[in-house]
Amino acid sequence: MKIKRRKFLSSLGMVGLGSYMPGMVNASVPNLHDKTGIKISDVKTFRVDRGIFVKLETDAGYAGWGESSPNSTEIIESFIHNLLKKEVIGRDPFDVEPIWDELFWKSHDLGPAGALPYAIAGIDLALWDLKGKILKQPVYNLLGGSFRKEMKVYGGFGVLGGKVPLEQAIKRAVNLAEKGFTIVKLRMQIRENNLNPIPDPTLKYYTAIRKELPDSVELFVDPNEGYTASRAIQIGKELQQLGMKFYESPCPLENHKDTAAVVEAMDIPVLAGEKCYTRWQFRDLILQANPDVIQPDLIKSGGITEVKKVAALGQTFFKTLAPHNTKPTLGTAAAMHLLASISNAGPFIEFIETELYGEVMSVFDTLVEFKNGKLIVPQANGLGIEINEKKLKTIAR
Repeated sequence: MKIKRRKFLSSLGMVGLGSYMPGMVNASVPNLHDKTGIKISDVKTFRVDRGIFVKLETDAGYAGWGESSPNSTEIIESFIHNLLKKEVIGRDPFDVEPIWDELFWKSHDLGPAGALPYAIAGIDLALWDLKGKILKQPVYNLLGGSFRKEMKVYGGFGVLGGKVPLEQAIKRAVNLAEKGFTIVKLRMQIRENNLNPIPDPTLKYYTAIRKELPDSVELFVDPNEGYTASRAIQIGKELQQLGMKFYESPCPLENHKDTAAVVEAMDIPVLAGEKCYTRWQFRDLILQANPDVIQPDLIKSGGITEVKKVAALGQTFFKTLAPHNTKPTLGTAAAMHLLASISNAGPFIEFIETELYGEVMSVFDTLVEFKNGKLIVPQANGLGIEINEKKLKTIAR
């Protein structure tokens, strides 16, 4: 039986909207920038050793906290206060997507990678934290719910291309194992400007460290984009024979063709993407380099809002997502909420040696829990960890 159009619209409470067309002003349509009545009243930053925190305050008394990349914090702080802050003040904190788009595209000409997504990330994480606190929900619930409550982690350390003494490197790896890490990453830190070093210290370090680690602890290598394809394949094959199960960032981001050759040649998963900052860069990485695992860093790649899109892109191409993650506080909390909410998380997440951040960690009343080689998804409202602003001010620059 057919239902008359007016009666149907009436049943939905839509009478009066029947003649509404996009672009037309209609008094019955609410102001899209005044949905909750809550407004962001201030944006504050706190630079500390190894990082920068962002606080969003509202006229309703709620506040949210975020974190930006620790690289060049003076520049990031200037970016936030001189370019982004004015776009955020007065906005509804639930306008996360519109705010992200405006922050990105209005400053896009200054460079879509690096400082811009770094700065946006701090604001974006604070917005999600703020939303969760207003709604009294953990962020993963706002992102669609939870696939998991915990995630296996790996601990990593760098050896500056072989400049760190081998004995010290062994000690750091063993220390991570003793703390409960079941996976350890050796960051060779060869870098793009020292491609294919001679002599190459990778096999020497891997062999010595592998010998001292328990058999139950996995060890894998990150050359930090220090090889061309042929050298990466040669070293990778030897490492694979020694038991390595993952191979991270073997070739420069600027040469996807080389990474693709490594992926094709290796019998173990290749990880890449820590220097990709937007969905478009990850699109090119996937289509041209085809890594098995993609590695966005939430406090570099524009925050939760952008990395959620990167995760969806990964799902499209059946790629798993293992965040690059070198900050143990708000950045880690945000990454765990994101991982909880997506189906293609894993196989692990990076977690830094927390003693390197002792002063910073001391200003948090609660932190992400590390237990039995895993991180536990925070369950409290927002990002789920609490910063003590009074303590923070004593260490901020």
